Amino acid sequence: MSAINLDTNFFADVALPKSELLEIHRSKISMHHAKARYSYPTVRLPHMFSVLAGLPTKIYQTVHEGALAFLVVISPTAKAAESPKASVFTRR
Repeated sequence: MSAINLDTNFFADVALPKSELLEIHRSKISMHHAKARYSYPTVRLPHMFSVLAGLPTKIYQTVHEGALAFLVVISPTAKAAESPKASVFTRR
């Protein structure tokens, strides 16, 4: 595992008061079909956040301006898993 130092302002272009939200992306919620009769909703983040993939998160549900909202919090002591080594076997 490689440690990633996450600065809270790393992705922010503007310093915001703690009570304000910055809209960074608009998309639709899609369905991921893991296996037969099992699917779950997926929300994609912009590509610039791909470094966050694999990090532990907490997801909170709330209401914002009368609409369902979610807050995704990345662990401040996050450690990203190293990319898996390529297997000598391939699926066909």
